[in-house]
Amino acid sequence: MLQRREVMKRIAAASMAGSSGAVLAQTGYPSKPINMVCGFAAGSATDVVARVISIKLGQRLGQPALVQNVTGAASTIAADAVVRSAPDGYTLMTVSSAITIVPAVYKNLKFDVEKDLVAIANIGFIPTVLMVTDSMPVRTLAEFVEYAKAHPDKLNYGSSGTGGSTHLAAALLAQTLGLRMTHVPYRGNGPAGQALMAGEIQALVDTTVLAAQSVRTGRVRALAVTGNARSPALPDVPTFAEAGVKNFDASVMFGIMGPKKMPQAAVERINREVAEVLNDPAVQEQLGKTGGLQLAPMSQEQYAKLISDEISKWKKLATQMDIRAE
Repeated sequence: MLQRREVMKRIAAASMAGSSGAVLAQTGYPSKPINMVCGFAAGSATDVVARVISIKLGQRLGQPALVQNVTGAASTIAADAVVRSAPDGYTLMTVSSAITIVPAVYKNLKFDVEKDLVAIANIGFIPTVLMVTDSMPVRTLAEFVEYAKAHPDKLNYGSSGTGGSTHLAAALLAQTLGLRMTHVPYRGNGPAGQALMAGEIQALVDTTVLAAQSVRTGRVRALAVTGNARSPALPDVPTFAEAGVKNFDASVMFGIMGPKKMPQAAVERINREVAEVLNDPAVQEQLGKTGGLQLAPMSQEQYAKLISDEISKWKKLATQMDIRAE
């Protein structure tokens, strides 16, 4: 993990070259490469999304958009560095749902997501899936709910770690359905998935990326998927709405944010160009393979509201269920 001071040096170096709002107005935007910070490791879903988008975005802007991985603490190290960077439009950040969860579970953040970052453009959503180990005597969501209510505090659900997105997704599902289950944290999505296949835990909510892989082993059963439509990755699995739960959604969202005082012209330009990128059939095919990412371009105002609504949702849940990050 990079130390915070070293992170700041690298991002500052990537965004130097004397750009400012005045230069933006005089020369047009962009006039040099854009630094696209990603708070997760190479090969992660967020990184894959960032790299696909950045290539096409750079082509449309006439300047390279270069992905920089700054990992650690659920992307908060990266976000803090972006907050402190020059707000000139040359340092952006590809974010996931983690950016809306950290305000709920981290007590001492050095920044405020809504006050210090600007929501620029939504990219899309990867659905999440409720999975159960194949030893459970249930085959539908309704049967799972009935079984869980008949065995309060007897079922264990896993996650990638306390306060992480998979933890909060499952906690939200339990709250929505009125279930009493026990949380068992693991160190990452992979170990949690392995624990489900081994029968160490009975349930897990995770993305279609993991679910599709796990279901193919025959040791895991998928019961319902979030989103407005079935996932191409799991076409036989009903949506939660189809399964009778119409008010549950914990899909993982991806988007682009930047320092709060970025020139509005730059914000609007990036929003427009990202929408055009998402209309590219090649991009749609590439990102569709990333666990069935459902692209969802929207206006900058709509995206800002989505970020605000998600932060409120997770804060409320974390407070009600006393969830704090490890």
